[in-house]
Amino acid sequence: MYTRSAISSAARAVGVALTLWLSACGGGDSGPATSAAGLYRGSGGAGRAFEVLVLDSGRYYAIYGLTSASASPVAGVMVGDGATSGTAFDSGNLHDFSIESHTLATATLASTIAPATSINATLTYSGGQSATFNAAFDAGFNQSPSVSMLAGTYVGEIAGLSKTEASGFTLDSSGVMAGSTLAGCSYVAIVLPHAHGNVYDISATFHTGCVEDGKTLKGHAFVSAGVLYAVVVNADLSSSVVFAALKS
Repeated sequence: MYTRSAISSAARAVGVALTLWLSACGGGDSGPATSAAGLYRGSGGAGRAFEVLVLDSGRYYAIYGLTSASASPVAGVMVGDGATSGTAFDSGNLHDFSIESHTLATATLASTIAPATSINATLTYSGGQSATFNAAFDAGFNQSPSVSMLAGTYVGEIAGLSKTEASGFTLDSSGVMAGSTLAGCSYVAIVLPHAHGNVYDISATFHTGCVEDGKTLKGHAFVSAGVLYAVVVNADLSSSVVFAALKS
């Protein structure tokens, strides 16, 4: 697992990156707000639990679990960009990263949404298959994000398409996150409050032993039912890493 010396070194390195990232990104996404924005919890095919986060920019993440009880352990995550028109929230670039089957599939998403109430979605995959999920709004999304409240030591899992590993990390009150897996992958990240909703922007850099060794992926994090979820992706949505952890 991670050590105090490793975390200290990572914190110093990330301190410089934090300043650069803030100046480049302004601490959050830009773009028009969408009335679909929110965190929605529900279920989908095969009785899987779903955690669906829709951002003000239209970027969305649908994390699904192995069972109906929780989205953790994570079985996969869907990522894409959608737009709202009336009661419809639709997307043409859904990427479904199945951690369970180690495959990446593309699909379109057509959904009916009642802002701050519910979302009902149908997915049509490029191969012709279809799936659905239904979720209800989580009022916790209306709270203000606080990195100091989020800070602590976490234990859970980190997953990509090729494998899932046990992992632990620390997050301090300034937003510096540093951790490692039992298999020797180490990573550091910057976590900052998002501009809209109880969401966090995250930029994670992976080091020796990681599948994404040497790469920096960006995404978002949120807390639901006591679980901290984070999803980071590359620019063309061809790669993703998912975190799911509990504060210890």
